[in-house]
Amino acid sequence: MSMKDLAEDIKQQKYFEAAPAPSPEKDEGTREMGPLYPFLISGGTNTERYYFTHINDTTEYKFNIRPKYFADESNYTQAFPKRIKEILEANADAKVFCVFDWDTIYGDETKIKKHEDFEKQFQTEISNGSVAICPSMPSIEYWFLLHFEDYTELLKNYSAVSKRLAQHIKPCFPDSSKSLKQLLKMRKYLEDSTWVKNLCADGKLDTAIERAEDNINAAIDSGNLRNQSYSYVYKVFK
Repeated sequence: MSMKDLAEDIKQQKYFEAAPAPSPEKDEGTREMGPLYPFLISGGTNTERYYFTHINDTTEYKFNIRPKYFADESNYTQAFPKRIKEILEANADAKVFCVFDWDTIYGDETKIKKHEDFEKQFQTEISNGSVAICPSMPSIEYWFLLHFEDYTELLKNYSAVSKRLAQHIKPCFPDSSKSLKQLLKMRKYLEDSTWVKNLCADGKLDTAIERAEDNINAAIDSGNLRNQSYSYVYKVFK
């Protein structure tokens, strides 16, 4: 889809909750729109895409996940600004969540500088709450881990977090005999919403939200955030 088509798509979409029709006694010829759902843009190709789509379809949390950015995650500092500007220009009251994996830039000073420049572009929007930056260190798989474990030690990459996560999340899939990488990266396993339903069952989503927020706040207070794993994905659900 071209940028022109993408911008036109945004203008045409109805991104509001459907408001109930007024009763005949109160119908004055107008119909109000419901609240504007928050927008979500994400890095990653399949994992984030299907996770948030299933969240949208199977839980009380609703998002606008168009326009979708699911591509080379390390390029988010180039792709996200265009999406953010298009959304805010078309929807003045929108809130935009930017979800991405921090391990794509971890330890790379050049990429970190690009990230800092990205945030500076939207300093006002971040300050007023219309844009929320939601990285996970090392990756969204750590967010999944918080559904099962209150774990904060530093996991530097996908391999490290997957070793802890596999035993917990593989049973969430209909076919748990596959490797974790297959289950979390391949469309044919992710497109079935069963894994997200099981991941969130029995209050585990609420538990993950609480753990993520509490651990980040404690780490910030102690000045230790960069020395541990964390996930700001909880902001999407607040």
